[in-house]
Amino acid sequence: MNIIYCIDTSSLIELKEKYPQTIFTNLWNNIDELIQKGRIIAPVEVKKEIEKGDDELKSWVKNKRRNKMFIKPDKFQFEKAKEILSKYSFLAKPDKVDDVNADPWLISLVIKKVDEEKEILFKNHYIIVTEESQIRSNRIPTVCKQINIECINLIKMFEKEGWKF
Repeated sequence: MNIIYCIDTSSLIELKEKYPQTIFTNLWNNIDELIQKGRIIAPVEVKKEIEKGDDELKSWVKNKRRNKMFIKPDKFQFEKAKEILSKYSFLAKPDKVDDVNADPWLISLVIKKVDEEKEILFKNHYIIVTEESQIRSNRIPTVCKQINIECINLIKMFEKEGWKF
């Protein structure tokens, strides 16, 4: 069983801000290795959120080696995202001024991946990685808890991978 991490924009921003590539080179190489192995994925909306900025993270996500990380939504995900937003309307984030909001797509991507593997004997384990509060009720971790998806932050991901700095 492989662990597949579905990573949120907040975690990529945290990675950039607290673990600069120039200092934590090995960490970023480890992240790239997981991406190449298909073990870090994200909805394309995460890429769109990052591209709204203008920094090294924007350049990082635009690198062709990372294209496989970002998955475009399909009809199944559209339906799941609609269901998620109807039950958890706070994920719609009406206060956002732009059109991009990756939160429901992050969850619907994991639901899709789990659904695709329902007939497979040795399933992957999908985990959402986000820096959103585990305590506040109007955040991704709350939804994950209610629909039985594991949700962790970057530090927990590092621990699961056995990475030491």
